[in-house]
Amino acid sequence: MVFPYNANAFAGLVLVAHRSLLANAQAWFFIFCYICYMDIRLELIKTKDKQNIAKRIVESNHSYVPTWRSVGRRIDYLIYLDSKVVGVIGIGSATYPPCKDVLRHMGITKSEYKDIFNSIANNWRYCLIANEKNLGSAVLAKLRKRCVYDWKKRFGDDLKYLVTFVGGGHDGAVYKADNWELIGETAGLPDHKSVSMKWDDGEGLKQKFVKPTGENKKLIFFKKLKHQNIRLDEEPSLW
Repeated sequence: MVFPYNANAFAGLVLVAHRSLLANAQAWFFIFCYICYMDIRLELIKTKDKQNIAKRIVESNHSYVPTWRSVGRRIDYLIYLDSKVVGVIGIGSATYPPCKDVLRHMGITKSEYKDIFNSIANNWRYCLIANEKNLGSAVLAKLRKRCVYDWKKRFGDDLKYLVTFVGGGHDGAVYKADNWELIGETAGLPDHKSVSMKWDDGEGLKQKFVKPTGENKKLIFFKKLKHQNIRLDEEPSLW
């Protein structure tokens, strides 16, 4: 059973629940069920045609990084709402060298970060073209459950952490709504020096190193994923 989602109806339900919270806790349960039945689906992008759809969405709509290029591992999804494509979300290899605030938050050294590098994924792109209340955080909740399976199946590693970087003057409200932690910010680099160094050796790092200038700083959001017992022979039927 699928309920059609309507933002005004949802707002009305929230108001009713707020007024009767102590007297009727069932109201909040009803709202929770209402959100759960939003017909949101993530489709793993496997074909060139689907890649082109995602590429057009990002290049035409992402507000501050309208590019479909990335380096390293990558898993991307089309986002559907009521059978209509409403956006794109993707994860990929974590950043390297690691940000100091990431190391501080995880309580590890740069060397230890390198050891667990493949258990961390960067939510490298997220672009919605629909303006539905609570859609953004609902998609992130779906991603957290889905990506652990796909990461294990494709790369053979247990995915334990997600990180993302929010720039362009945005405050990361959608990540806050999904209970990601704001753990710091990047040092900031000029646009033309924002180059990936994930796969460089020591000499390559020396050649590409640029002293941070404080330009284009991004907020860093972090999410520790719940442990899941993954069985690759039993792909979940609904995402």
